[in-house]
Parts: sequence; structure tokens; C-alpha cells
Amino acid sequence: MSAHNFLIAASLLLASELLCHAEIKTVVNHNEADSATAAFKFTEVPPPSKSDAAKSAKFSIVDGERDENGGELEKLNDGKTPAEEDEPAENFFFNAGTPGGRLLLDLGKVIEVRQVNTYSWHPNTRGPQVYKLYAADGTEADFNAKPKGIGPEKCGWKLIAKVDTRPKSGTGGGQYGVSISDSEGAIGKFRYLLFDISSTESDDTFGNTFYSEIDVVGSGSTSASGENSGGLPERELVESDGGKYQITIDTSETPELRGWAHQQIAPMAKEWYPKIIQMLPSEGYEAPKSFSINFIENMRGVANTSGTRIRCAAPWFKDNLKGEAVGAVFHEMVHVVQQYGRARWENPSARRAPGWLTEGIPDYLRWYRFEPQSRGAEITKRNFSRARYDGSYRPSANFLNWASEKYNKDLAMLLNAAIRAGKYEEALWTQLTGHSVEELGAAWKMELASRLGIEVAATNGDSAAAGTTGMNALTSDEKAAGWKLLFDGKDFNGWHNFKREGVLSGWQVKDGNLVCVDPHNAKDIVTSNAFDWFELQLDYNISEGGNSGIMFHVTDEGNAAWASGPEFQLEDNAKAADPQRCGWLYGLYKPPIDPTTDKPLDATKPPGEWNHVRLVISPENCIHEINGVKYFEYVLGSDDFKERVAKSKFGAMPHFAKSDSGFIALQGDHGQISFRNIKIRTISAPPKGR
Repeated sequence: MSAHNFLIAASLLLASELLCHAEIKTVVNHNEADSATAAFKFTEVPPPSKSDAAKSAKFSIVDGERDENGGELEKLNDGKTPAEEDEPAENFFFNAGTPGGRLLLDLGKVIEVRQVNTYSWHPNTRGPQVYKLYAADGTEADFNAKPKGIGPEKCGWKLIAKVDTRPKSGTGGGQYGVSISDSEGAIGKFRYLLFDISSTESDDTFGNTFYSEIDVVGSGSTSASGENSGGLPERELVESDGGKYQITIDTSETPELRGWAHQQIAPMAKEWYPKIIQMLPSEGYEAPKSFSINFIENMRGVANTSGTRIRCAAPWFKDNLKGEAVGAVFHEMVHVVQQYGRARWENPSARRAPGWLTEGIPDYLRWYRFEPQSRGAEITKRNFSRARYDGSYRPSANFLNWASEKYNKDLAMLLNAAIRAGKYEEALWTQLTGHSVEELGAAWKMELASRLGIEVAATNGDSAAAGTTGMNALTSDEKAAGWKLLFDGKDFNGWHNFKREGVLSGWQVKDGNLVCVDPHNAKDIVTSNAFDWFELQLDYNISEGGNSGIMFHVTDEGNAAWASGPEFQLEDNAKAADPQRCGWLYGLYKPPIDPTTDKPLDATKPPGEWNHVRLVISPENCIHEINGVKYFEYVLGSDDFKERVAKSKFGAMPHFAKSDSGFIALQGDHGQISFRNIKIRTISAPPKGR
């Protein structure tokens, strides 16, 4: 684990007016983004506990207000930690635009406090922790349990420690564990703890830390997660290939799956992970030495993988334990080995794999190597109409098996190696088989039809575009003018989540619309293709209080899409908490004052109604329009633009607005929103250096 450790205030002496002869020690461990896991494992700070003294204690807000996009106060002592780095609903944080606040923890009675541990996780400035810790037994004559607008030390509280984990440079994103203790064994005997929490920055409204858990270790409590009554650990560590690989199976949220995971998933992962690595080799590549399989209680869908973290939707798995559950985990393990995003980390212009191969190869290995007896990818008369070589998952698995048996037994291995290196192109099919992929796909389907006794002519024509006539479609004039659709109203073709393959279940295609239905499990999605200069038009319909955005020139550099791509803000101007309004270039440009309202120009329609966006990005000028009303123009890379960036939070982001080309991103973590009629045309213009 690549943890960065700091010893802060190693000899913070609070002298006689605080704790006589006490030496308070504050240890901070930092896991950077690539090494952070849901286990919150650090080198010195213990992991979050389920049986500490804070478990039965009560948190309350003394000053400040909770952000409604985050979790309730119970998230601080429920013993559960977020599964990923940006899960607002699994963390507590103070409201956007506020300087922080104060939290009171009532332990119920005076206990000997030996340790106070705080945990946080976020990919950007909301990761670090800044607070003062006070303690009291409540017996002082002037004691005030809820000091608001007054210094705690003036009303019966003792200052224990000051914590500030912000780095000297950079955003400080990642996972933090802070442990406050005393060199002689106990901090003191207290009933109340007060956390005076500050925001980490004031460059924008989003500076309040995502606090994941707060633990208090007393003389009779433990600082580490234990085992269940059956003796099986919540996070089982499985070693494979003689200890070369470590696999963590996390059932902390789903104890009812623990026995099944131990009996079925642990031996499968131990045996098959090295085999998958052998089946998908490439020159100079080493597969991850460790990964985790996490069963998430309230997750929708089936499963997904990000880097080395597999997330499994517990509701689906509970219903499929005797069916496809084990095979679904195997499929995700193939994604861990694929690591197709690595080439783009090193070279943002590396070729991206088509989504049907990204999912088709895992299903090929699953249905034809891991469980061939299941015949799960078989094409029958019933599903023949969906038999497209690029249909992804099972149809693509069947096609790959046919092509491998007929033309090249190493086809999947060779395609995988090219994709992983960022060198995939369709010409590779001709090199490996002597035929183009379209020719192979047609021959495969003809052979299937012949075997099944189906006339191919009867299957011509896919389903029409969803929705109303003209929706997600181009007119002949638009086609002639060079417009192209980015969304066809039927599937996610051409889109994937930022820096991961596939699309999380929080995004759905419904009634011909691209919809963020669950912002807690959606994250930002980006186009598969990059664009330099273009005109983009789309319609959007946002929920009440919703907040989203369109980002452009997004690259894979940075931990978030907005770390590189400027954002055309989308939100419900009436009820959204963010003061950056709809149509603004986030944090940089806003429209002029409307003399009729004495407020910035606002041409948006209310939630529930469709709005039309026009965004022009060219070297000469950029234009923001909503519902036919121009908001403003600006020039990327101009002195004015650079000056505004330098004065904003983006000035500290080394990749922000530096690329003249990149993906288009739709934000999906701040509310429900629908998109349709997403179309783009490129603009021929000489590149302009920045």
C-alpha cells in the first residue's frame, strides 16, 4: 500500500491548564487515490471499528448545517465506510458554501478515552481534515454542552488537539486516517467530545470534508474491525499462487453472504485469478497483485469494476446464489486483469477499446473457459434477433468463440494485448484472421441462421429509434452539414464512465432519454471519442434542486473530469445549493445582469421542462446559449481566460484547460437529470496554442 504518513504535533504539550504531564500525539496516514480501498487500511492508524465507544454514542450538530447531498450524522458511527472515493451519501459533510461547523459527540457517560480516530475519503480538496478537538466531562460549573458563537475553552471545554492534514501543494485528494492518542495510555476521562471543523479551502463552495467515520477507543473497546459470531472475517484475505496475489472479499455490509462468499467466491478467485492472467498476457505487463471484491447492500444492477475494486450488488446476488452469481464475479475479475485504461494514463491519445470487446472478452472467457457447461452464450431462435457481433457480453462472446475456433485460437489473447497497449484498430482483424470484423460478423450470423433454420432476410432491420419521431435523429440537412449523434436513444454506445470501462447502473436509457436516475451510483460519463473544436447541441430536463454539467476537453489526467475539462453548468436555478448558475462556465464566466430582474441573465425553464443547450468551442471564440439566448463569449487561452483561471480553484490544477482536445463529459453525481438529442459537428479551425 502506497501510504504517505505524517506525524503531526508529535509533542503537543497542553501543560497544566489542559492535561497535566500529557503528551498528545496526532498521527496522520494518507492513502493516495491509487492505493485507497474500502478497507481504510493504513500503516499506523487503525482501520475503522464496529465496536468502539462511539458506536452507541450520539452525534449532534452544534453549529453549521448538514449538506443534504450527504449522509446523516449516523454515517459517522455506523461502522460502515464508503466503497469508493466519491460517495456523498456515505459521508457526512457540512453544507456547500459554509466554513464548516461544530459536532458534539455525547458518549452517554464519563469513560476513559484512549484514542480518537477520524476518517475521510474524497478525490480532491474534500479529502483532507481540518478541525480542533475539545473534550469535557461535563462537571464544570460553567459547562456549556453546545457552545455556539463562543470559544469552547471559555465554557468548560479542554483543547485536546489541532488537526490539519492539508498538503503544502496540490488538492490533497485521497483517503485520510487521523489518530489522536496520549503517550501515557489515556487522553483523559470524558463524556463529551467537540469537533470544531473547518473547510479545507474557500476558492469555491465545495471545501467541506467528506467525513466517513469517527471512532472513540475507550478502555473497554477495540480499534479494529472484528469477526462475526461464526468466526469468518468481514474482510477475508485470500492468497493465490503461493502468496503472489492477495484478494480481499468484503462482506461487511452483507453478513448473510459471508458464508457463501467464503465457500464459493474465495476458492474460485484463488484458483482462477492466476489462470485469467495466463490467458490474457501481453509484453511487459504485470497484472495487479491485489484487488478487492465488495458486496454492497444498497447497490443497483449486478456488478462493476473500477481499477482493482469489484463492486457487487447484494440484492441481485442474493437472488442468484444458485445461478449466475459466481460467474458474474469471474467476469469482473477479468476486468481487473484487463486494465485497459492504463494505456491512456500514460498516453491520453491512445486508442480506446470498443465497449463490445471490453465486455465480450470477459464473457468469452466466462462461458467458454470457466463454465462452458452452462452454455450461457448460446444463440437460439429465441435470441437470434439480438445476435450482433458487436452486441457485447454474450453475443460478442459467442462471436469471439466462433472466430477463435475457425480462424485463430489465440484471437482473444492477441486482441486483448493490442487493446491494453492502446493500439487496437479494426485492421487488426484482417491481420489476425484474413477478414474484416464486418465480414466475420456477417459470416458468423449466416452460419447461425443456417444452423437454426432461419432466413436472414426476416431479421433485417433493428428496432427504430426510441421515442417520438425526430428524437435522437438527424435530418438530411443536418447530416449534410456534418452533424453526428452522440446518443441514439437505445444504448450507451459511445459512452463510458470517466477512467473506467462501461457505465454504472445509476445511468439508464429510459424512453429514448439518457437519464441519471441514481446520482449515488452514477458518476460522470464521457464520450469514447475526443473532440477539439466543435458545436454541441442537446436537450436536458433537470430535477428539482438538481445540479449537473457538461464538460469539454476532458482528458484522463487528474482524478476527476473537472480536473481537466471546463464545465458548462446545469442546475435548477431556483433551488440548487450551488451559487454557480445554469449556463455559466463554472467558476470563470457568467452572463451580464438582466435589467428586468437585476440578477444575472437566466433563460432556463423550470424542472420538469426540457431546455436546449448550444455550446460552441473554437479557437476564435466560445459561446454559451440556453433556449436560444446567448449568455456570453470567451476565448480559451486568452489573457483574460488565464487570469480568471489563476484566481479560481482551477489555478491549482495542473491539467485544467490545458488540452486543445478531449472527451465531452456529462456530470452525474449531484441530482437526477435527463438528456436527449445530443448531437455534435466538428469545426474546421487551425489549432491555437495555449
